[in-house]
Amino acid sequence: MPRSALLGPSLVVLSGLLYTAGYVVAKLLSGRIDAVQITFLRCALLLAAAAAISPFLPRPASAWRRVLFPPRARDMRLAGVGVIGSSILVILAYARMPVIEVSAIAFTGPIILTALAGPVLGERVSRRRWAAVALGFLGVLAVLRPGLATFQPAAAFAVAGQLAYAAYQLVARRLRGEADAVDLTLQSALVGAAMTGLAVPFLWTAPSAADWVMLVAFAALQAAGQWTLAAALQRAEVAALQPWQYVKLAWALGFDVLLFGLVPDAVAASGIALILAGTMLAAGGPTRR
Repeated sequence: MPRSALLGPSLVVLSGLLYTAGYVVAKLLSGRIDAVQITFLRCALLLAAAAAISPFLPRPASAWRRVLFPPRARDMRLAGVGVIGSSILVILAYARMPVIEVSAIAFTGPIILTALAGPVLGERVSRRRWAAVALGFLGVLAVLRPGLATFQPAAAFAVAGQLAYAAYQLVARRLRGEADAVDLTLQSALVGAAMTGLAVPFLWTAPSAADWVMLVAFAALQAAGQWTLAAALQRAEVAALQPWQYVKLAWALGFDVLLFGLVPDAVAASGIALILAGTMLAAGGPTRR
């Protein structure tokens, strides 16, 4: 694969690491602070950082005008609704389930996006890519096997969050050429602050000093994860990127082992091998138009 073609997948893999790390921080926070408040503070902190940086930009007034009156405002804000809705739902899921199980459930997303890439975006997916997604999905089932015995209601949060995130990725891809990664990230922060701000006074819990450090870390990790994913969607087709989303499962396993002492068994390890095989298969096949 040429180096230029590796940029999109590399950004997706990095985005998975950043997002997973951010949600691990949110999981640690969620026992003390509501998911809506965490999401609101994430958005507010990002907007505050943008305000602090803007005086040093060549044309700060023009930059803020673009934030308040962006091109294709409806679509950009619809993408923001998808990101923020996904964030709240996934935090709720992480608060109630192990990191690895939430991450595994979330990998229904690549199936959804690969299936919708044709009718929504006009992308034609090769059989190699479908095979790669299928291998990854089988690997996910192997990892998730312990959670299949009894249904956990919290799993519904993870599934709904993935549907919302899939909608974001589809809209972000359609905005290619009209909105860049910074536009999408700031619009999501603006929409998120508006969506959650009304509810926050009724849910507010005063964060401790340690909580504030974790909230800043969560906001930074999530913003960086969203920026890198948006940048990937500007450079490559949605169907081409989906198998690389499965690498996020390796990050989730790493955090579970290091922070929570959860070690995968032999079946889960075989699932990881299938996921990696699917990713390698995807790396070699182009998507046809």
